[in-house]
Amino acid sequence: TQIIMNNENLSQQESLELISSMISTAKGNVRQGAFHMLLWGWVVMIISAAHFVLLKFALVPHPEMVWLLTIPTFFVSFYVGYRRGRQARVSTHIDRMYSWVWMAFTITFLLTFFLVLGKWDIINPIILTLAGYATFLSGKLLKFKPMIYGAIAFWVWAIIAFYAGPLYGMLVTSAAICTGYLIPGYLLKMKSNES
Repeated sequence: TQIIMNNENLSQQESLELISSMISTAKGNVRQGAFHMLLWGWVVMIISAAHFVLLKFALVPHPEMVWLLTIPTFFVSFYVGYRRGRQARVSTHIDRMYSWVWMAFTITFLLTFFLVLGKWDIINPIILTLAGYATFLSGKLLKFKPMIYGAIAFWVWAIIAFYAGPLYGMLVTSAAICTGYLIPGYLLKMKSNES
């Protein structure tokens, strides 16, 4: 469905209503995508905790290999996103901006991860800072305060992770994901169920 405007000179009230309508539509579409926040939230939280346990108790020679579990998660997330995108009746400018924010985050995350590979003392704070950035922009785009608070939590946890060191930084990452992704994700899902 596309909105076609015959009159290019909208009044201030009509402009505000149009913007409000676009934000509401985008919120509806993104609420359906709360699946992604919850999927990635649970996967990263569990993997971070598993990495901590494997590292702390020296259970395997390369505990960082547990992060390979994010590869099938990426494909599941991409497939679900692709299907939902095709089924969406309305796609707004805000939807597209939201998608671009997370695409930019993914590319920056991957580049950062490979650039600092093996430097576990700084990788967690950097990734949490980037996650806070993308979550903050998303929260501002959608005018959804729990995401903004989640972003602030990410930044606070990033500072804590820096001082916690590589081992306990994994536990900090689990806590950060819980407050930055899971809580806002469940609130987004609840809001979706109310609509």
